[in-house]
Amino acid sequence: MKLLLKNAKLLPVLLLFFFIAGNAAADGPQEINTEKSPLHKSVFAMPVYVILPEGCTFVESQAGCVDKTKKVSLESSVIRLPYAALLEEFTEDNLKKANMELKMKNEFVWNGSSAMLMKIFQKKGSGMVGKWTLVVDRGKECWMINGLYPAKDQLRGEAVLKTIRSAYWESVKSSPPAEIPQGNIDVHGTPLKLAGLLDGAVVYTKDGFLPTKKEDGSLFVVSRISNTFVTPDKQPGFAKEKLQMIEKGEKVDIISEKEVMIDGLNGIEIVGYTSGEEKKLIYQTMLFDGKNSHVMVGIARSAIPENLDLFHNTAETFKTAR
Repeated sequence: MKLLLKNAKLLPVLLLFFFIAGNAAADGPQEINTEKSPLHKSVFAMPVYVILPEGCTFVESQAGCVDKTKKVSLESSVIRLPYAALLEEFTEDNLKKANMELKMKNEFVWNGSSAMLMKIFQKKGSGMVGKWTLVVDRGKECWMINGLYPAKDQLRGEAVLKTIRSAYWESVKSSPPAEIPQGNIDVHGTPLKLAGLLDGAVVYTKDGFLPTKKEDGSLFVVSRISNTFVTPDKQPGFAKEKLQMIEKGEKVDIISEKEVMIDGLNGIEIVGYTSGEEKKLIYQTMLFDGKNSHVMVGIARSAIPENLDLFHNTAETFKTAR
């Protein structure tokens, strides 16, 4: 209620939202059940549908969609943590360390799942980004959906909130099981932090967010290609083929290639750069165990020497599950 009084100038829809949430606090989590309509669109990797804001022209992005002109974006990720454990990370102190300010948060039972909706402001350069974040309990993992907008633009903030509140997913179905890589890396002593699980790949970033907010855009991904026996003579070509698929629509120019052995597995390490206007470092190590291919990919758009060392050293710590 104090938060409501302090923000008396918010738009009516936000006032209504806080009023509903305030009532829910007294009687337990408010229940929300959305119905899928012809206006709902699929813009995320997971089976979540939303009604996009009116007046925006979205294009597909790595994690969802974005309208660069209006500076509005929708992003999603799968976090490989139970709901209760993940919520413990969303403390005001932890957010402050990441230059974020928690404005409000409320719990719901949303389409049959426990969910937390938060409003966050985050410093970005000299400006401030507003973010509506929805965290959904999916058993051993969570779905996270973010709607970003210029913090000072209340109209866009209202539109983004409306979109987030339109989120629909099947209440009786859990997310399909993702194939977890049969191995792991050691990031202790490095700046890398677990960011989440995306399409069966384990993703690490320097701030633990997906997509990362770090200026160098660096991320490190560990994945597995199952039931793909590749003979030694075909391994270099197979690795190069997969390298060219990392950045869709961008050719990767290879600058180095060498054979490696990590944890007793033979493999190929390839380093290259994208050939587009924004040159990015692309690092890939692929290891072969006779049945599966274990793939580690590092991407960075700046601080190239430092990130190349980081990717190389991290890949060398890979160990298969015993």
